[in-house]
Amino acid sequence: MNFETRQYGGLTCEVVDSLPRNTSPGLLVMLCHGFGAPGDDLVDFGPMVLEADEQIASQVRFVFPAAPIDLGPMGMPGGRAWWPINMAKLAEINQTQDFSQLTNMEPPGMKDAGEKLSQCIDAALTDAGLTSSQLVLGGFSQGAMVSTQVVLTSGLVPRLLVLFSGSLLNREEWERLAASHPKCPVLQSHGRQDPILPYAAAVQLRDLLSAQKFPVEFLEFQGPHTIPIPVLQRFAERLLENESPVGG
Repeated sequence: MNFETRQYGGLTCEVVDSLPRNTSPGLLVMLCHGFGAPGDDLVDFGPMVLEADEQIASQVRFVFPAAPIDLGPMGMPGGRAWWPINMAKLAEINQTQDFSQLTNMEPPGMKDAGEKLSQCIDAALTDAGLTSSQLVLGGFSQGAMVSTQVVLTSGLVPRLLVLFSGSLLNREEWERLAASHPKCPVLQSHGRQDPILPYAAAVQLRDLLSAQKFPVEFLEFQGPHTIPIPVLQRFAERLLENESPVGG
């Protein structure tokens, strides 16, 4: 197993693969962590998936970018964020069940985070000698949201967009962008008992993308704000499926 830290587009990334040295991958999988997590929060997924399947191990390189904002000065040592979150406001939304406050907002800093991630993607693909059709992009929670932002705003068409416990944001803008997007397959999961990002808002994201002809596979589960093993297993299966992006 190979572990390396690289800089892609200004972001520090942990890179994991099982490929022989100086061998290019056939597929690049970039997963973005959530708010408050350390930059290497999802790195363990790489070895888990690579060690479970020889075919994946022979083709896939994982890249795990650390979000640009250091939350240490805000009392969260080691924590990072793609953009600041008002956790008190999020708790109020969950308490009042007024999800429109969440799904219609454009968080300050989201566009800047999307631009940084887009530059990271471009640099990682160039380094691997791949195109966007050989990219699986996604993440958990805020990492899922910044991935959605990049795909919709840049017109990026990855092989698969992976949304673990994300949410609909900036509804009007995302709906407009989704309508003109070339479309790509989506794998989305969410827990029915999620106390952080409401299940209902995830369903609204699923419905918005589906209405705009994105092929969405939606995995719901009984549980909180997490990525359960069956979801991770389905994610691994999707890496092996021979599918091309719609319109790609």
